[in-house]
Parts: sequence; C-alpha cells; structure tokens
Amino acid sequence: MRNLVHIKEVRVEYARRPHAERPIRDALQTLSGGGHVAVEVIADDGLVGQATTSFGRGDGAPHTLAVLIEEELAPKVVGQDAERIGQIIESLKAETEYHGTDGIATFGISVLDVALWDLLGKAHGVPTYQLWGAYRDRIPAYAMVGWSNYSVDELRRQCVLAVEEGFRGVKLKAGAPTLEEDVHRIESVRAEIGPDIKIMVDANQVLTVNEALRRGEAFGDLGVGWFEEPLRADDIDGYAELTRRLRIPVATGENLYGARAFRRFFERRAIGIVQPDLRRAGGPTEIRAIGALAAAFDVPYASHGGGPAALSLLLCAPSAIWLETGLRASPEAFPRLEDGCALAPAGPGFSWE
Repeated sequence: MRNLVHIKEVRVEYARRPHAERPIRDALQTLSGGGHVAVEVIADDGLVGQATTSFGRGDGAPHTLAVLIEEELAPKVVGQDAERIGQIIESLKAETEYHGTDGIATFGISVLDVALWDLLGKAHGVPTYQLWGAYRDRIPAYAMVGWSNYSVDELRRQCVLAVEEGFRGVKLKAGAPTLEEDVHRIESVRAEIGPDIKIMVDANQVLTVNEALRRGEAFGDLGVGWFEEPLRADDIDGYAELTRRLRIPVATGENLYGARAFRRFFERRAIGIVQPDLRRAGGPTEIRAIGALAAAFDVPYASHGGGPAALSLLLCAPSAIWLETGLRASPEAFPRLEDGCALAPAGPGFSWE
C-alpha cells in the first residue's frame, strides 16, 4: 500500500483532427473533424495518470477545452490528494458553476476525473475497476459501424466485418428521410449477418414523437434490440410517452449532463436503456452514481462510446448489458474479445491489457 498520492502537476495537450475527405455522418450532423485533448495528472513521486477526450466536430473545441483546463480546472487539482477524487470533482463543479458546468466544462471535469482514477489505480497497482468492486469479469460488446453516409453495400460489409471480429451486435444509424429507407438498411444487414447478431438503431434526435412512434413500431417488428435517441435529448415528456407506448426499448442518455439530469428521466420512467457518455455525463465519479440509479430503477445500462474507462465502469454497474466500441483499429487500442464479450483488463489503472 502506498502513502497518500499528492498531485504535483497537470499537463494538457491538444490536437485538431484534419478534415476527412469522406466524413462520417448521422441523421443530425456530419462529423467532419474536431480533435482531442490529452491530460496527464502527475503525482509528486512521478507517477502519471492519463486520459484523453475527443470531439467529432468543432475545429476550435480542442483548443478551447485545453485553455479551460489549464487556466480554470488544473489549479484546483494541483496540490490535492488523489485519494479524495470525489472532493476534487465537487470543487471543479463549484468552480465552473458561475458560467455553467454543463457543456464544455463537463468535458474538462470528465477527462480530469478519468486521469485521476487512472492515477489511483496505478498507485495501488490494480485495474481501477477493482477499487470499485466488480459484478462481472466481462461484458457483451457491439460495434457502431452503420453510418448514414454508407451505401447499403458498404453498410453490409462493415457489419459482416464486425461479426468476423467477434462482436455480438452492430449498431446502425437511423432517421433517414423515410421509414422505408431505414427498414431497407436494417433488412439488408439482417440478411447478411443472420438472426443471432443483435441490431440496434440510433436516430440522433431528429424525429418527432409521432414519427418516433411510427418507426419504433416498425423497428420492433424487425426485432431491433433498441431504438436510440429518437427525440431531442431534453424532451423528457416525449421519452416518457415513447417508453410507455413502444414495445422496443427506448435508449437515451448520451447527451445528458450529470446524475441529476438522469435522475429526472428515471423518476419519470422516461428511459428504457440508459447510455451515459463518459465525456458529457461527468466522468467515472458521476457515472458510478448514474449506474447505481439505473440499478435502483431496474433500467439496463449500456455505454455510449468505448475505451478502458467505459469498460471498467460496466464491470462495476449492476444492470450493465453492453459495451459500445468500433472496429479493431489496432490490438493495443481494443478490448480482448472472447465469445462476443470484452474481457476485464489486468493492467493497472485504465488499460486494455
């Protein structure tokens, strides 16, 4: 057991991502560039906790966030004891309250939270999830591969590749101009991958309640696993109606900020599957509270996005059902899959090892 871990320094770097020649697209937006911000939280003995957060679009966002972390958040972290992460996170919420914690400030708090938990896991020489108490040593994984800009042929190829890589499910973007187009894409994929692989669909907030009801009924008839974010993220009345009237589970949460926002959805029974996003929900500290709420309200929990921190949180969430990730870019940046499940990592902090 180490002595208390005191934080000596926070380092921040950012990079813009060059615009893709053929950017991916969903029903709401084109993910044209963006970039990332990398954070290192350094202890006084040289141990380093690391984290990265990313933007799918917004060329100025990485620089803006880096400045916010350097000038507003990092000074509140330096000199603190990393064993008291909850206290640090609450101080960052208080520091950002005047201009609003939701939004880009939460991106900053979240990436620091990930780095702090990575540091603490390394300080104790264990995977971070072991500090929280795990419910399982693996979780089913699916691949988000069905972007709206893909032709039907390309969509089929991507889904077949995901199955060949060992995934148990695939997710397709929905919310096309017509229901018929959505149905055609789903049926085309099903014909390729067979009946045993789950298909989920994501409409990225573009539908009205009436249209979501119409499409949800059709997707249910096709055996789709869930209908993700059909309405604007803040339409709690609409989600309550969909959750009540549709037999297909309605998933949402990737654009909600903080456990209190999620609590309102749980209380209204306005959520069928909860999907906190690591960047927007507030980092591991906040997502652990969301996971506890999900279990208390008997709501299944699936990650929005992947990465070692998302996997670690799922291992420790009572009602967790799925890890979302993409196709295998490189072995060192990808979970180990066995029988369609992502396996618990063995390396200290957050890692895929």
